[in-house]
Amino acid sequence: MNCLVVGSGKVQSYKLLASLAKSSELLIGADGGAFYFHKAGITPHVLIGDFDSIDPVLLESYRNLGVEIVKYPREKDFTDMELALDYAVKRKANRIFIMGATGSRMDHTMSNIQLLHKLADSGVEGVVADENNYIYLVTKSIEICKMDGYKLSLIPASETVEGITTTGLAYPLKDAALHMGTGLGISNEFVNDKASVSIKSGKLFVIVSRD
Repeated sequence: MNCLVVGSGKVQSYKLLASLAKSSELLIGADGGAFYFHKAGITPHVLIGDFDSIDPVLLESYRNLGVEIVKYPREKDFTDMELALDYAVKRKANRIFIMGATGSRMDHTMSNIQLLHKLADSGVEGVVADENNYIYLVTKSIEICKMDGYKLSLIPASETVEGITTTGLAYPLKDAALHMGTGLGISNEFVNDKASVSIKSGKLFVIVSRD
């Protein structure tokens, strides 16, 4: 099952939000993410959080529409985004699109990206998406279709990533290793309609980005 989780970060592309919502069977708003669903004219299935970032009138309107409301106290051990992702995993989502995870708060942005580790450890495919980026965490392999104007970057998500092999890129790798603290894998270019990335050990962020 595909799931879309929208958080309180920055969402500028409602076209992307609508597209991901259309391909998802479960729609979750993490606190202020409810606002973005509202702006896109989409009713989520569930709202989760302490609701310190949502207009109470909007929250009540969704309650009246029959949206499930899962409220947590403000003082809690987990962010609203993490709670929403945990809920999606419990509902048996195997692919989770995450919007509203990036923005001006770098602490929240980094924390949300790091949550891809938790999803991967649960056997769930996660992707953080915004109007300029798609961020994946690879533990085995991934195949990505070429997107015009986008470049593909590889960033170690563990101290060492070994056995990296890529195809469909201008600067291919074969059984290579990357270590934290290097920019070697940044801004590769698609040369085929599809690119593949596989690794033998470690974890690797694969980021498809445009300016």
